[in-house]
Amino acid sequence: MPIDDWQFWLVSLFALVALGFVARPLLPMKSRQPRCGGCPSNKNEDTAQEKRASLTLDGKRIS
Repeated sequence: MPIDDWQFWLVSLFALVALGFVARPLLPMKSRQPRCGGCPSNKNEDTAQEKRASLTLDGKRIS
């Protein structure tokens, strides 16, 4: 490995940054803002409202 070459370190840095951008959406992160409002993984009870769908069969509601 050419450890003493500056180009090696530059390309290695670019590869690590690119790997970070690729892996970032795959890693779970806790943040204040939910990533999407409709995701069931959002556990924020203050802003999440439960919506239930009404089931129908031949146009008649099923309870």
